[in-house]
Amino acid sequence: MKLGNILLIVVILGVFYALMILPQRRQQKNRANMMKQLQPGSRVVTSAGIYGEVTAMGDSTLHVEIAPDTVVEMDLRAVTRVLPQETSDEDIDSATEDSSTEEGRSLH
Repeated sequence: MKLGNILLIVVILGVFYALMILPQRRQQKNRANMMKQLQPGSRVVTSAGIYGEVTAMGDSTLHVEIAPDTVVEMDLRAVTRVLPQETSDEDIDSATEDSSTEEGRSLH
């Protein structure tokens, strides 16, 4: 009986590790790789959904131009995506339309 209980605890811990810790580590690794790509001139999307171009970087902040002659300072943690260099405004518009269509489907 005691061996069965110990085995059950080991199995539960293994499942917990596989479902909780491994995906979190993978996400941290992906974020670290994304931050390595970040440099002045990079196009980014913030957590507020604002698209812009990085103009300068500090240790924990960056300056992002969100419109001509409009530069805002924000925390590095606000960046959710670094867009590929060849991303054009048309690609952004189509990506926005695709995501809004998917959101609409998930609500029904």
